[in-house]
Amino acid sequence: MGPVNETGAGAAGGFAQGVRTGPARSRALRVLEFTMADLAFVATTIAVFALVALIAKGVAKL
Repeated sequence: MGPVNETGAGAAGGFAQGVRTGPARSRALRVLEFTMADLAFVATTIAVFALVALIAKGVAKL
C-alpha cells in the first residue's frame, strides 16, 4: 500500500464505495446513536421491571 495523501486515501485510489462522508455520515451516526440509546433504555426498563417482579415474588413467599 502506498503513502497516504492529504485526503486520507491511499495510493490505490479514493474511499471505498458506499462509505458516507461529511454531513450524511454525521446524520447517520446520530441516528444510530439515538437508536442504540433507545434500545439501552428499553433493555434497562425491562431489566428493572423483571427485578421488581422477582423481589415481589420473594416477598410474597415470606
